Amino acid sequence: MKTPKRIEPLVEAGLVDEVIRPLMSGKEAAVYVVRCGEELRVAKVYKEANKRSFRQAADYQEGRKVRNSRDARAMAKGSKYGRKGQEDAWQNAEVAALFRLASAGVRVPKPYDFLEGVLLMELVDDGEGDAAPRLNDVDLHPDDAREFHAFMIHEVVKMLCAGLVHGDLSEFNVLLDPGGPVIIDLPQAVDAAG
Repeated sequence: MKTPKRIEPLVEAGLVDEVIRPLMSGKEAAVYVVRCGEELRVAKVYKEANKRSFRQAADYQEGRKVRNSRDARAMAKGSKYGRKGQEDAWQNAEVAALFRLASAGVRVPKPYDFLEGVLLMELVDDGEGDAAPRLNDVDLHPDDAREFHAFMIHEVVKMLCAGLVHGDLSEFNVLLDPGGPVIIDLPQAVDAAG
């Protein structure tokens, strides 16, 4: 497969050896399966602000704080500098949340690197090398459903203890690998106190 332009910096930096195939594309990013040495990983390429389709983008950012008052003013005014700052903050939110939640023991894909709007992270697989299915795409026995529900409640508690709220947790943002549910898609994560 031809390397997408946005992944080229990762290839040049030696972080990605080959783009295998597209995995999926959503409202905020396109995800590709990539080879890094002997491992398969995913590269999540964030879409630029003018190519995303959020109906409630402001709601997703409500609990976020900007430390620099100049940046906060620029973002509030909507200046070119402010829009770039907002974009950077939005993209960095998932990266920061993944590292924070992984260190808190929450089942999320392991993040490896973030470069120029591309997040390189673990490929959550089905145990046979294919991408794990979303919870929404799996028919569960009632006993399994109850077990996964209890597990997810514990994961939500761990997230809250780490100070984060997912912001968009649903059956579409949970993958099912052989070890159970894995929470994905965290760009809407916000500070729990916010």
